[in-house]
Amino acid sequence: MITYGLIRIIELCSNEIHLFYNNIDNYFKQKIHENIREFLVDSDQILQKLLSLCHNSLSEFGFRDEEIESHLCRIWKTNIEERIGNRADINKIYEVISPFLYEIFIEKLINYLVDNNSAKIMEILKSEGFLSIEFIIELKKFKELFDKSSTKKARLRKYLKIRDKIIQKLINNKWEIENLQNLDDPRDRLQLSYMIFRLIDFFNLENMFDFSNISEYIQKHYDEWLDTIPLVSLKNPDLYFCGIFLAHYLKIPVDEYTIKYFLLNIYDENIDEFEAPLIEATNQVYFFFKSSWMTELGLSERQIQELLKGDDLFFQSNYLKSLETSQLVLILMIFKKLGLLDKLDKNRIRPILSEIEKRITPDGIKQYRDGFMSAEATYYVLFCKHMLDELDHFNTRKVIDKMISRIFRNLEITDLSKDINFDLITELYYACESLQLLNCLDIMQMTELLGKNLFPNEIIDPIVNNGRSRLKEDETRLRDIRVSKSTGKLLQ
Repeated sequence: MITYGLIRIIELCSNEIHLFYNNIDNYFKQKIHENIREFLVDSDQILQKLLSLCHNSLSEFGFRDEEIESHLCRIWKTNIEERIGNRADINKIYEVISPFLYEIFIEKLINYLVDNNSAKIMEILKSEGFLSIEFIIELKKFKELFDKSSTKKARLRKYLKIRDKIIQKLINNKWEIENLQNLDDPRDRLQLSYMIFRLIDFFNLENMFDFSNISEYIQKHYDEWLDTIPLVSLKNPDLYFCGIFLAHYLKIPVDEYTIKYFLLNIYDENIDEFEAPLIEATNQVYFFFKSSWMTELGLSERQIQELLKGDDLFFQSNYLKSLETSQLVLILMIFKKLGLLDKLDKNRIRPILSEIEKRITPDGIKQYRDGFMSAEATYYVLFCKHMLDELDHFNTRKVIDKMISRIFRNLEITDLSKDINFDLITELYYACESLQLLNCLDIMQMTELLGKNLFPNEIIDPIVNNGRSRLKEDETRLRDIRVSKSTGKLLQ
């Protein structure tokens, strides 16, 4: 959702957007009336029919298959089935999915404001009666404002190309990506499949790839992937975690007893080997906790405390300065997830926060005090600020510019094959996560931290100065999407 915030800005600054929504609704309800005539009582069947109709209609407008897939497949990551329940009224079910359609159309309008590549679809929208005269005049005014602000026009145009560039990279390398599941070495097979899957999942393209080989491998070869590796990091994830993650998100049937037994052995190794497991082996413990939560291992309070133990010396600056920025934030995230962040001795938390601040420079965020700028470090610092409600005064302009440039650079040199560079694919993923986080803040934060960098002042100032967002928040017909402050997951 790296365009969600931009879509909200258009909704807020437009006086005619609800006419546009109504025209979208009228068009699709007419399509429903014309094409779905049989009497259906099963809500799942109705939803499938409706999504198929939407997909076909969007194709007729000129949207590409992967573009449609990326938008409509988000539906399955929401509580859509719970919201629909046992409804058998197709128009009521349409109302549940209509915000997804609004998003894909508004995104195309934003493209039109800064790039003429959307002109063809705009002509179709006009011919189908989607665009009222009042809305066309309003869009023309916005387009003129962008023309007068050439820097922001160029920046937004480049920003909007990010998703398409990444999606095309994935689609164009479909064979190579699927072939990663057949590599002989278990470590390569699991780690590469995990890393690429995260990016595919981020853009909701799972249905466009075949994961049957890795699914079969995970089901049949516990002896190969239920294992640990040395030098674990976010760029070098533990082998067993990759398998558990893929099994969880691909819904692969697995032997829960075998996996939980293995995890308990990992637990014993962590507490036996380290005096302060969370500090000395941050990445290993992080992957263990994540695995235990995905498998619902159910650790006792005593077991959790054993993983969090450690003398005060481990929480002092001399020790903390040797940790990566992302590791420092992972420690805080684990405390937050366990409900302990506000309960722990401040003398333990304060040095971690102080060390994180030392990694923030005017030019970007570093992995170490004297290290290199990193998208991974940037994401975790942004998330840390979000988690602690401290994002308001964070200067994001240079961060956004550097992230956009880094994404394009990494895309050019990233090879999505067995020779993939783990650093590059990880940096690409965390750059996308950072942009998603900025898009999914509350509207005033998002406008300040993201909108001001991409939109002309004449569009942004009325939102910020007049508090217009607060007046219209209840009127939105878009989904409310946020990033959880405890897990970092998308809440939608």
